[in-house]
Amino acid sequence: MIKAFVNDKGYSLVNYLQTFAWKEDLDCHTAYYVIKSPANEIVLFFSLKCGALFDPLDEDIIEQRAQRAQELLKLVQSINSSGQEREFALQILEHFRSGQDISIEQLKRKIKINAMQAQQIWKQLNYDKNHEGNEQIIRVGHTYPGIEIVHFCSNDLIKEQWKSLNLNHPMGEVMFWQYIVPIICDVQKHIGCQYAFLFAADASEDGILINYYNVALKFEQPTEVGTNKPRYDLCCEFMCQEINQLKKHRQEYFDHFNPEDEMIV
Repeated sequence: MIKAFVNDKGYSLVNYLQTFAWKEDLDCHTAYYVIKSPANEIVLFFSLKCGALFDPLDEDIIEQRAQRAQELLKLVQSINSSGQEREFALQILEHFRSGQDISIEQLKRKIKINAMQAQQIWKQLNYDKNHEGNEQIIRVGHTYPGIEIVHFCSNDLIKEQWKSLNLNHPMGEVMFWQYIVPIICDVQKHIGCQYAFLFAADASEDGILINYYNVALKFEQPTEVGTNKPRYDLCCEFMCQEINQLKKHRQEYFDHFNPEDEMIV
């Protein structure tokens, strides 16, 4: 059945299914799934594996914040001086205090706390860089657990049968919301998992596939989070969405699936 699977546009995906998928699934490195029709033909295959997203960490900014915090702390300490140095310090603090409903004393405490925190983060970063034995470690701000949809490919041989059902919804779209999303949501019940993500292999000039994933499947292209991109996915576009939103979108999808009749897939 796998050898009979065809998708002209996704030839590389089909080749991966027919060449590597069986062993990867047996080794539990990637979980492969096939969705079959009532006639026992493969409609679509997809695969899932664990991954992680993260906020980037700019080490230069951390150092700059620590230095700036120390400068403000010195300014606070110079209030105890006399003459022009004291007057200058008070003017600067008043500038920072303006627009905030806090007193000079409260501002001073806030600056001291910020300076202590900034210095601690900078010291932790430098300590880790000097003591971590693995040079391949990439330091990031925060990490977010995720599930990657590695492959997502429909069978060209089934598309005419699908059209004959007159559902007015693309086959891959329905399969995604009906079968793939529940698996992702079930995994989230057992382990911490915040995002679902994928790499869209879109070689079109107008971004047809990216637009499809965005409009039909609700994946987005965020700029505030990132992930590691393997060589296999070079030239692909990273897209993701929060799993809690995925649940909401699935409910909305089927709430409006058949507005004119009672038939539900």
